[in-house]
Amino acid sequence: MTAAWHFTRHEPGQPIINPIGGEHFDESDEEWAPGETLVRECIQNSLDARREKEVSVNFQIRPAPAMSAQTADYWFRTLWPHLRSRDCRLPNVPDFPSAGGFVVVEDFGTVGLEGDVRQGGLRDEDNRFFNFFRADGLSGNPLNGTSGGSWGVGKSVFNRCSDIHAFLALTVRRTENDVAVIGKVLLRHHRTSDGEFHAVGQFGRKEQLHAQLVLPESSEEVIRRLVQDFGLTRPVSGLSAEPGLSVVIPYADNRITAEGIKGIVIREYFHPILSGNLRVRVSHGIGMDRQSDEIHRDNIFDHASGIRWSAGSRVLDLAKWSVEDGPRHAYLLAESPPGKPPVWDEQLLRTDDPAFQELCSRFQKGEPVAIRVPLRVQRTGERPEKCGFVVYLQRDLTGPGFRPVFVRGCIVVPNAKQRAVRNQSIFALVTIEEGPLAVMLRAAEPPANTHWSEDTGNFMGRYEHGSKTINFVIGAPKFLADALSDARSERDLYVWADLFPLPSTEGTEANEGRKRKGDKKTVEPIDPPPPRPKPFKIEQVSGGFTVARDNIQSTKLPEAVEVRVAYDTSRGNPFQKYDTADFRLEKLNRDHRDIDLQECAGNRLVFRPVSDDFKLQVSGFDVNRDVIVKVSTVD
Repeated sequence: MTAAWHFTRHEPGQPIINPIGGEHFDESDEEWAPGETLVRECIQNSLDARREKEVSVNFQIRPAPAMSAQTADYWFRTLWPHLRSRDCRLPNVPDFPSAGGFVVVEDFGTVGLEGDVRQGGLRDEDNRFFNFFRADGLSGNPLNGTSGGSWGVGKSVFNRCSDIHAFLALTVRRTENDVAVIGKVLLRHHRTSDGEFHAVGQFGRKEQLHAQLVLPESSEEVIRRLVQDFGLTRPVSGLSAEPGLSVVIPYADNRITAEGIKGIVIREYFHPILSGNLRVRVSHGIGMDRQSDEIHRDNIFDHASGIRWSAGSRVLDLAKWSVEDGPRHAYLLAESPPGKPPVWDEQLLRTDDPAFQELCSRFQKGEPVAIRVPLRVQRTGERPEKCGFVVYLQRDLTGPGFRPVFVRGCIVVPNAKQRAVRNQSIFALVTIEEGPLAVMLRAAEPPANTHWSEDTGNFMGRYEHGSKTINFVIGAPKFLADALSDARSERDLYVWADLFPLPSTEGTEANEGRKRKGDKKTVEPIDPPPPRPKPFKIEQVSGGFTVARDNIQSTKLPEAVEVRVAYDTSRGNPFQKYDTADFRLEKLNRDHRDIDLQECAGNRLVFRPVSDDFKLQVSGFDVNRDVIVKVSTVD
């Protein structure tokens, strides 16, 4: 085999740079989940490169010793001295290539890695081969597109899912009508007995005229061996050759499992599957133990029943309606005033419209409803563009509902909102179709495409009212559900649910009774004592809240009252994540009677009640965000 692994030698004075692409996919408070991230990256890339309506993505999980030591030696012999370098800090690398497992990912119905394989630097035209093989942090998905990702670091997922940080790939390219085999490894700047080398290595061949350029291998022997050694299912010969990309991840992370892949596919890609844009095959095992499952629009409900997803069937029911009859029944809201940030307001609803009243009736009966929300998105320095999104809602008449699901283009943004809508038992699906809004929201996503943030480099400073537009979209399910159920005027009785968990039963008689083995006596559970009455009450008003006297007969007038406020967050304690950029109480509208204001700064306010008729009202908060209020007495 003429192909080999090649590294660029370090010359004195050149900077030493170690790759950090993998860390782009770490959430500071979430554990790295290789299977989930691999699925997202592969399916997004495949949908971006599709040439047919339906794309197929196949995952094979082959445990050790599916790749024999002889196979490993054939493909990684020239890489091994670099892996063994102490500078690379890879744990438990044996002296020679050893047997192991691997994962294969293949897509069908796509165009493959098209582009000039001899391009060695930046050009204006798009080159998917160059972006994938030779460029880190450079995306082939332009920012004016709406699907998938746009950071260009996603391909490092393939490296990070391998214990040796390497992958091999075969691509059949539609336009060029050829087959190319490549590979890439991301290590650290390192030394071997042969010299000092940069961190990135590539698999391929070199020509004398282009000493620094690693070209793909296209010999029949190498193509045949790759297909045979790793069980690729892609036809690669003659007229039957199927364009697309096949990636082999050797020594794959053992946390990547078939069940895990099926779960993330169903939970996060149900929408393109139900739309007929995607089908996924997952196979695992070796020899006679090999099993295979295919997930498509006709059987996704059956597969969903086999995974841990409590609300799965109800979410899928609503999603199925959203891709079939739902859009035809969508009620159109009024548009927010042009030139101003979008704000949820009663005037958008047209409550005197008989069609809106019929919508409320259907919602309260538990029928699915669809609401189209018109919007304008404006890039900085450009004219506003018309766009919008659709909100699908359904009351859960028998259970607690589920947190809203947001779909941008073909992907679910899983952490756009992680909590259920307060005071509502609903299922909610928000779909953002291709257009200016989808482009803006994609720019607000981090590389893993898990949530929306105004702090990403692709988003900051690029849009007028960008942050408020994100909050407007995220706040849609709550405002609309409240409006349809006439709940906006009701007290937020459950505002404390996330802050005060239920009392522990540890140490109670009922709990101790359950611990004694052989005890046949049935111990009745003890009802918790009623909550102590509070000397105040909290009520919601438009854009804010009030704190007033309550339980006058059973409580005494407090000496002082402390009020702390924060916007709700998808993760963590809202009060710990408060930022002065959110709001400052001293700058908001305050109206009060019979109180002596002691302190008011940031998100904290302290006052002394003068009489039982005291009342404090604070308004001016962002109406598109949930406000958490914590009130306590101060001695």
